[in-house]
Amino acid sequence: MILSTSLHTKAIDSFAEKELGIPVVTLMHRAGLAVAKAVRERVAEGSKVVILAGKGNNGGDGYAAAVELMDQYSVSVYDIFCAGQKTDEGNHFLSLYKEKGGKVINFDEFCPLEGMANAACIVDAIFGTGFKGEISPRLCELSRFISTIVGIHKIAIDVPIGVNADDGSINLDAVCAMTATVALSYIKPGLVSYPGRGYVGNLIFDDLGLPLDIISEKFNFTHYYIDESLAKSLIPKREDNSNKGSFGKLLAIVGSEKYKGAAHLALEAALRGGVGMVSFFGENKLISSLMPKFPEVIYNESSPICNITDNEIRKARELSAKSTATLIGCGSGHEAGLLRLTKSFLRTEGSALVIDADALNALADEREESKKLLKKSKRKIVLTPHPLEFSRLVGLSTSEVQLNRISVAERFAKETGTVLVLKGASTIVTDGEMTYVNSTGSSALAKAGSGDVLAGLIASLIAAGSDPLSAAVLSVYYHGIAADSLAMEFSAMGVLVSELPAEISRQIAKSVRE
Repeated sequence: MILSTSLHTKAIDSFAEKELGIPVVTLMHRAGLAVAKAVRERVAEGSKVVILAGKGNNGGDGYAAAVELMDQYSVSVYDIFCAGQKTDEGNHFLSLYKEKGGKVINFDEFCPLEGMANAACIVDAIFGTGFKGEISPRLCELSRFISTIVGIHKIAIDVPIGVNADDGSINLDAVCAMTATVALSYIKPGLVSYPGRGYVGNLIFDDLGLPLDIISEKFNFTHYYIDESLAKSLIPKREDNSNKGSFGKLLAIVGSEKYKGAAHLALEAALRGGVGMVSFFGENKLISSLMPKFPEVIYNESSPICNITDNEIRKARELSAKSTATLIGCGSGHEAGLLRLTKSFLRTEGSALVIDADALNALADEREESKKLLKKSKRKIVLTPHPLEFSRLVGLSTSEVQLNRISVAERFAKETGTVLVLKGASTIVTDGEMTYVNSTGSSALAKAGSGDVLAGLIASLIAAGSDPLSAAVLSVYYHGIAADSLAMEFSAMGVLVSELPAEISRQIAKSVRE
């Protein structure tokens, strides 16, 4: 599903008017109808409805909704900036509202907030896509006041106050949780990415009657919501007239004596991800525990990662050169040897490289040099950090990462030339040019080992022939939906990470059959 940034949204309005013959006033009227419908479905007729109107098109949508609602409800509109409407279209609906006897209250420093407390519904038509993070103390006061009112519906038009439409970042002083948000024309990235997603409430989508197929051909959209249709389109086709060599070879350098489970999880996910052959490189004790469960894997013995020798690093590079993808880091332990090995891969040519967990932490130990190595590397690289790992890698606090997930991920991916999978609620996948926000997954994945499964699946798909970005997008969707499916049976608390690989395969099979 396409996600539209604020710049695209503005351009679409202009395109609709100039090329499609759909005036902005018509779109505003349709927006008013959509918002009025959302109110009617939630609020009893005759109740008090308060609309908070800004001075831009979002405010115009609010006045259009007021016109639609005022015959059935007691409607009051607060002019938030005491500035009326700056567009002809907004003024059109403001005039209609006044002609029908509508009341406009100037929201100045003397305006009592208590007058909103007895409303059955408050509609936020203040900023929409126009919010960029800064807000006046008076508006902060308003937002905090609205947040304290309980037992009423709070509906935002397009984007809630305090939420950045493009990246989901928020102004903590101004953000106000909604019970519903009516997304117009297209859903915005900030509505489906945390932390913004947590303030949207029930997401209602209305395309305003726009021909989305024509628009999608006209504009080069860069943000997408990973839904079933998108993920299904990325499932690789497998010809019957094929052999193990048709689907590549994965080198997995995962696990350790301390973290045997990480190797088990990553290998099973890899084996179920479609790769033709999996080769394992690791210590003998680990091989002894893996071989009975995974006889399909080719095993190559080495010293423990903490004692890895230069000759063994050379051997690992040779194995990587003969593979179509290499996975490193899952449960390997935070060891100096792992950093030497990872840097050696980055400095040499070879297969695509999926770097996870401890390998990411190792790179973070030499952050600036690692960024340069990632940028200069001739390999295709996928990084799969959770927020803490990513914070170490970029030199930001975890809270800074979590408050700006899309923007920090895009910036790092673009700077380093990598595909970044920033895990967490609404996982972000980006190469710095194209960005995808995942729609699946829940707290069922908030368990040790779930990242090992994801990394193994991504690496397997790349080894089998998928490009890194597509492999990551496909993997995060089915990784999430597998957890969702298992949670339906066992609850989010009861899902075992070891059940994920098989369930991922079932969900992919289900999509292929449909």
